[in-house]
Amino acid sequence: MTEETFDVVVIGLGSAGSRAAAQAHDAGANVLAIEGGERIGGLCILRGCMPTKSLLEAAHIAHVVQDAERFGVHVGDSVRIDFDFQMQRMRDHVERFRRAKENGVRGAGYEIRMGRPRFVDPHTIEMDGGRIQAKSFVISTGSKVADLPFEIDEGAQIKTSDDMFELALPPESAAVLGVGPVGLEFAQWMARMGTDVHVVNRSRIGSKVDPEVGAELTAALEEELQIHAPAFVRRIEPMAEGRSRLHLETESGESQTLEVDFVLNALGRVPDFDGLDVEKAGLVIEDGRISLDHHLQTRQKHIFVAGDAVGEDLILHVATTEGAYVGRNAARAAGCLDGGLEGWNPEIPPVSVIFTDPPFASVGESILGLEAKGVEFLEATKKFAEQGRGITMGTQHGMMRLLSEPGEGGSGRILGCQIAGPRADDLIQIVSTAMRLGATPAEFMTVPWYHPTLAESFIEVARALVVKSG
Repeated sequence: MTEETFDVVVIGLGSAGSRAAAQAHDAGANVLAIEGGERIGGLCILRGCMPTKSLLEAAHIAHVVQDAERFGVHVGDSVRIDFDFQMQRMRDHVERFRRAKENGVRGAGYEIRMGRPRFVDPHTIEMDGGRIQAKSFVISTGSKVADLPFEIDEGAQIKTSDDMFELALPPESAAVLGVGPVGLEFAQWMARMGTDVHVVNRSRIGSKVDPEVGAELTAALEEELQIHAPAFVRRIEPMAEGRSRLHLETESGESQTLEVDFVLNALGRVPDFDGLDVEKAGLVIEDGRISLDHHLQTRQKHIFVAGDAVGEDLILHVATTEGAYVGRNAARAAGCLDGGLEGWNPEIPPVSVIFTDPPFASVGESILGLEAKGVEFLEATKKFAEQGRGITMGTQHGMMRLLSEPGEGGSGRILGCQIAGPRADDLIQIVSTAMRLGATPAEFMTVPWYHPTLAESFIEVARALVVKSG
C-alpha cells in the first residue's frame, strides 16, 4: 500500500473546496484536492443555480410572449415551446461553465485527483488502495437532498432537483414540496411549460422573513401556481402508471388529496458525508452536521469544513467566502502561514434570493428578526405598481421594504431590506453594498437616482424613514 504526505488535503472541489485549495496553495502549502464526483464543477454549475437559471430564462421569455396582449402586442393564438431545444440549451450552458471552472481549477497549481476517500484516523485518508496523510484537512463535500419527514408508501415516485434536468417532457401535473428557491423556481418553470403545478408547504411563503412581502410574492405566483400553504403532507402513495396521490391536512384541519404525475422533493438539502467515515477522524455528526466554531474548525483542530457541508446558508457566494478563509486556516494549521485563524466577517450582511418571476430578495435584518431580538427600528415600504417605472412596465405585483435604526434626521444605519418585484435580484445588491459601508437613509437621499428606474424606489423609502425619524 502506497503512502503519501501533504500539508493540506481538500476533499471536494466545488465552490468552497476549489477556493480553499487555491488559498492554501498560495499560502505555500503542498496541497492535494480530491473530487469524489464524476466531473469537476460543483453543485451550482452542474445541478444547481446555473442550469435552473437557463431554464427559468426560457420560461420567462415564453411568459412574456403569452402576456404580450396586455401591452398591445399580438403574437397569434398560441406559443409553441420546443422543450428538447430548451433542455439542450441548458446542457450546453452547463458544459460551458463546467469547462471554464475545470480549466481554472486545473491551472491553479495544486494537485488534483478524482476518487472517493475515507478517513482511517484523524490525519490519514485511504483512497484507491493507498494512504494519504496530511497536517490539515478541509472537508467541502457539499450537500444532498434531505429525506422527506413523513410517510411515503413503497412504490411512490419522488423526484429530486437532479431528476428535473433529465426530463424528456414536462409533466401534465406535479406537486412541489417546499417554498424555498429550489421549490418555487422549478414550480414556476414547470407551470410555464404547461404543467398543472401544486406547491405544498407547512408555512406561508416568506413567513420566516417578512409575511407582507411574502404575501406580495404569493399573489403574483398564484396567477400560475396552486399554492397550498400552510398545509401538511400526511402520506404519499403510488397510483397506476407511476402517478402519486398526496394526502394533505389543511390549516383548518380538513383533509385534501392531490393526484399528480410526480412529486418533487424541494424541502432542502443537508451536508453530505456519505462514505467519508468522519467518525474515524474523531468527528461526530449530530443532526446531520459536524460541530464547528466561528473559524469552521472542528473539535479536531487540524480539520475544517466549508461550503454546503457546513449545513447553513447553502449559497455559492457564502461557500466561496468560507473556502477562502478556511483554506488559509488550513495552511496555518499545517504550519505554512502565520497569523490567527479567520472567520466570517459579521459586517457582511446576509443576502438571499429566490429567482422566481418576480424575484424575492432579502438582505440583512427583517421585521420578524428585529422584533424577535427586541431591537427598535423604523420601516418604510413602496409598492412597485404605484412607482413610475413600475407603472410603465405594467407591474401588477411587487413591493420594497427598507429597515433602519432610529436616528435623528435619518442618521440611523440601514438594517435590512426585502424586495418582491421586478429585478429584485439585482436591486438588493444596492442595499447590500450600502449596508457594508454603513449607509443611512439620509445618505441614500443624497444619491441622484436615475429617472425613470425601479431603483428610484429607494429614495422614496429612504425619505419616509427620514420623516419618521424626526
